[in-house]
Amino acid sequence: MSSVDPRPVRTLILIGAGHANVAVIRHYAMHPDPNVRLIVVNPSGRAPYSGMLPGFLAGQYTADELFIDIGRLAKQAGAWLIRGQLSAVDARHQQVFIKPSVNGAVLPPLQYDVAVINTGASPAHAFESSHDALYYVKPLGRLLEALPAIDRAMEAGTSLVIVGGGAAGIELAFAMRARHGSAKTIRLVTKRPFEDDPSIQPAAQQIRDALRAHTIELYECNPAIKATPGEVHLDDETVLAADVVLVATPVVSPQWLDASDLPRAHSGFLAVDARLSVRGCEGLYACGDIAELETSRPRSGVMAVRAGQYLARAIPRILAGQTVAAFRPQTRWLTLLNRGDGTAIGIKGPLAVSGAWVWRMKDRIDRTFMARFRLPPMQSDQAMRCEGCAAKLPGLTLESALGGGFEDAVGSRGKKGTRYRSLDALTYVLEDPYLMGRLAMRHAVSDVWAMGASPKRALALIGVSRAANPRLEADEFRLVHAGLKAAAKQYGVTLDGGHSLALGQALIAVSVEGKTATPVSKQGAQPGDVLVISGPLGSGILMAGMNAHKASSVWIDAWIEQALISLDAAAQVAVSLEVSAMTDVTGFGLAGHLKEMLDGQQTEFVWDHDIPRFDGVDALLDAGVESTAMPGNRDYAGSLVRGAPHPVVFDPQTAGPLLVAIQPSQLSSLLDQWQQLGLRPHPIGRLTTETS
Repeated sequence: MSSVDPRPVRTLILIGAGHANVAVIRHYAMHPDPNVRLIVVNPSGRAPYSGMLPGFLAGQYTADELFIDIGRLAKQAGAWLIRGQLSAVDARHQQVFIKPSVNGAVLPPLQYDVAVINTGASPAHAFESSHDALYYVKPLGRLLEALPAIDRAMEAGTSLVIVGGGAAGIELAFAMRARHGSAKTIRLVTKRPFEDDPSIQPAAQQIRDALRAHTIELYECNPAIKATPGEVHLDDETVLAADVVLVATPVVSPQWLDASDLPRAHSGFLAVDARLSVRGCEGLYACGDIAELETSRPRSGVMAVRAGQYLARAIPRILAGQTVAAFRPQTRWLTLLNRGDGTAIGIKGPLAVSGAWVWRMKDRIDRTFMARFRLPPMQSDQAMRCEGCAAKLPGLTLESALGGGFEDAVGSRGKKGTRYRSLDALTYVLEDPYLMGRLAMRHAVSDVWAMGASPKRALALIGVSRAANPRLEADEFRLVHAGLKAAAKQYGVTLDGGHSLALGQALIAVSVEGKTATPVSKQGAQPGDVLVISGPLGSGILMAGMNAHKASSVWIDAWIEQALISLDAAAQVAVSLEVSAMTDVTGFGLAGHLKEMLDGQQTEFVWDHDIPRFDGVDALLDAGVESTAMPGNRDYAGSLVRGAPHPVVFDPQTAGPLLVAIQPSQLSSLLDQWQQLGLRPHPIGRLTTETS
């Protein structure tokens, strides 16, 4: 019996990538614990830092500077990153329920030994509204998604009304003045005087003076009571013109809390004790906007950062069964208001100061905070072999063992058409068992689409990672199975059953069967044909960049969205247009699969000068990152290496695009119909005879 590597025994789930939880992720990135399965749940692979948001809106920071790359940090911590949001908590059974960000039902319950909720809260719908351009400031991610629409509305209009007179509303007013210039009318509406807010009271008059200097109209102690198209109505019957309305009023408890039997304070938020433990709930902790301390404190990013420092020390001790000291929140802290012009107002206790030096201090504090979460890539003397489709054997190895003439699926003719069967498998390219289940099904059905058939039935083999605790293996199995089922439903496939294993390395294999009356072969391309792919390339390079901790999670999230798109309708469009040949681009890369498509033909292929690729591919190649399968794919491509316009043509693809050969007369129709399906098709070259 071989020695057993350290395997996870306990599960820590960090729900939400707020300022506190990112500190805990960072701790495990710097101090990995093989006995702990760390799971991070967040809607996407990155999270904005609220302290820099006004500066970003004012043009003082870039998007890269604003966001913490949660995906990269989680990868360095050896964590699963499940892209989704909290749906409910069953504290009695220590389970959480997650709704995935990609379309799908709520996931099977995840069991935790310790869980920390740091999701933030929900916007309070403070007044009635029928305004079609009204946006709440929180959650910040949703505001940033709406920013292009806000900018378009401001470019077309003249007026902006900001409702909410706390620090967030004040900074937002200054930021939007800097963003949209002096020609626009900006108004700030408050319910109470600035003096009623202890965090800004000492600077109340400085704030009024600064608003006046920036020509921001202040409607103080005059709350908004409703918003109608193009207008905001105030309590004293004043009506303000408003092309855009931004609401920065206090937050309320989120809807998911209503679906969970958890203790709540009078405010409606989660009631936590002196150790940030949710009262009476074993192993459950909460912090940030979602939580209410026994001694109530105003909600602020500063408080969340302090909680993160505490939890990063406390959680490892709690998992080890040790006692921890109580959390000591600040009684007072430094409040810094960015005026969007290179100056700021600073407030602490009874003191208030302002000037450019205050802005420089704020900028230094914020940049220092963000630098903590940009850990350097791990160095290794040996390149990590890529997984997913890049893990398959090189084409030349298979060719020497089996000969040529590979087809995408095995066909057998019958009275009602041709039945195709295929088998494919993936190791994890993402540390997310649910998404891997979806990707494995998508990757497998692609072989059937490539034959012009629609997939109908499937079997699956799920090999989960071995763990010292059987419960952890069961949790992983349920997530993979849920992903397979969700993808099967999306692609019109019946999942009939399968087999399960516990392995040293996780693996998902899917056998698919489909039928067609009009099969399309991989071979058959004709001189004059144009070769077209249904979408961009570069997933192997992105995955290699993720393993090297150099790929932005923005790039990974964009690839996931593209990878899960069904190509069934696209394949049927190709069949209806009588394409000469069709295949899907996977492990051997575009050039390798193109070689198989043209095998034995007396034709010459002329590459197009432009090959579509995912965002981030060029940046990673410039940084020296490529998939470990690319050298073997170059060798396999043979003569197609000559004239290749970009290295991405040798990159192995997981859940890659379709590749078709079509006559020029049908090209425009193919491109139009594929674009209508939401694809990004592009010609990549053409076939010609030697004489032509």
